[in-house]
Amino acid sequence: MGLGPGYEEAAARFNVTHEDVQVRFEKIVPGSKGGYAKIFAAVKAGNAPCLAQVGYESLPSFVVEGAVEDVSQAAAAHRSEYGEAAWNQVGIDGRVYGIPVDMGPMALYYRTDVYARHGIEPEATWEQFAADAATLHAADPDGYLSVLNPDDPWWFAGMSAQAGGNWFAADGQGWKVSLADKGTTKVASYWQDLVNRGLVKAEQSYTPDLYKEFQDGTIAAYAGPVWFSGVLEQNSAQAAGKWAVAPMPQWEDGTSSVGNDGGSASAVLKGCRNSGAAVEFANWLSTDAAAVGTLVNRAGIYPASTGGASIPALSARSAYFGNQPIFDVFRQSLAQAARWTWGPTMTQTSSDLTDTFGAAVAAHTELSAALGAVQHRTLDAMKAKGLTARAG
Repeated sequence: MGLGPGYEEAAARFNVTHEDVQVRFEKIVPGSKGGYAKIFAAVKAGNAPCLAQVGYESLPSFVVEGAVEDVSQAAAAHRSEYGEAAWNQVGIDGRVYGIPVDMGPMALYYRTDVYARHGIEPEATWEQFAADAATLHAADPDGYLSVLNPDDPWWFAGMSAQAGGNWFAADGQGWKVSLADKGTTKVASYWQDLVNRGLVKAEQSYTPDLYKEFQDGTIAAYAGPVWFSGVLEQNSAQAAGKWAVAPMPQWEDGTSSVGNDGGSASAVLKGCRNSGAAVEFANWLSTDAAAVGTLVNRAGIYPASTGGASIPALSARSAYFGNQPIFDVFRQSLAQAARWTWGPTMTQTSSDLTDTFGAAVAAHTELSAALGAVQHRTLDAMKAKGLTARAG
């Protein structure tokens, strides 16, 4: 049922401590590499497992394909163990299809040495962030405050959520699509302006060149999710002790909203003969202190359950981040998570965002103008699946 490290160990622990329900673990390739297709085929063949680990961005697609069970009744008993932001990720139009496992709250990663050199501090607002980007680049033409990765639609989604965007909504009349809403357009225009003025770099995400720039200080800050801490530590190791984490800058001073980038659910698949037992295990996986601790240590997750946030592993100080207890910042971020709904054709939507943003950056055209094109294609893709969809 799981993909990342730690899940098999957690399942084994459950079997030792529960005699009435037993779990058989099977590891498959990630969803984007064929794992989801394998699950859909198993559901159609009637031999699917009861549970699968499904990214929040893909869960609506599972609903549209008829691949998951509505477990609203069984899951209701566990609602109080999760925050609103996490619970919203497993529900569509009032129905619940699984149990949240982890979240990807965002924060500001920054180089303490570069900030000190230029006399700047972690920014409270995006307005100040833009001003500091100008200050830093004027003093060091080879340096940049941050980077825009046009090929990372999940990052862009998290940034849009913080600004008040919400691309999809489902109700009794179908789906509403709002990819060019006010919040999303604001984010696109903001980063477009910084790129146009040469104050931030625009380049591909998660490349050796980018890691080198994080390591040598060419790029001094990055708004990223909690799991990015492990990415930095693994790929920019020589910068140990030079990075720290601060709360996300806000669009308006005094406000508190944060986007989410990543996370998954234990979804109950269609045809499960004992969905009640499946929900029991899924909730245990997300709330048992030892199981959650295993997932934090082995898979690098940030727990979705409110109780999971208090496990000892999340209080540890990080040597890479100058002995800062960085999860304290992400705990605060999770409490400020903005509401967000994923759509049923995110494979297509994310691909179109990547293509159109990449083309816009290469041609020096406006990112915000690309949003309308992506919305049009998304509406067409949804209607092609027989869904009722309208522009928001």
